[in-house]
Amino acid sequence: MFSQAKALPWAQAPVLEAASEHAHGRVEVRTAKVLTAPRIAFPHARQVLRIHRWVRESCTGRVRRSYAYLVTSLPAESATAAELASLVRGHWGLEARHHIRDVSLGEGASRVRAGNAPQNMALLRDVAIGLLAGLGFASIPAAYRWVGYECFTRPLDLLRLP
Repeated sequence: MFSQAKALPWAQAPVLEAASEHAHGRVEVRTAKVLTAPRIAFPHARQVLRIHRWVRESCTGRVRRSYAYLVTSLPAESATAAELASLVRGHWGLEARHHIRDVSLGEGASRVRAGNAPQNMALLRDVAIGLLAGLGFASIPAAYRWVGYECFTRPLDLLRLP
């Protein structure tokens, strides 16, 4: 399916959405093109979206380019290129949260596996991430370390408990 999506006539498709972002020590430019009713081996495919990412690292000047292809059953009347691109960005936001839960909070190493406990722990980790993000540090690990320096009082301060 990837080779079929890549082989579509992208050169003829206009750029329907473009966005740039300056953050995390890099400049990222994303453009999106959409083709409707493609003939690819995916049931009910109505649109294919191609996102071109161009990233320049500010400190080194190194440039990376990548393409992502997405297939959707949503017709063009239901989802524009901007809406599809927004859905993709939202997905990466979820992936970032899962990365924080796994790497910073050790969710993958958790031995909690019975009953509702895994879902309850995931909820508690999400609450902790929200509280840590509200502290204004550059990253969740930095906030996590700051709380850990006084581990008997700072978590209670975050929850506003005496």
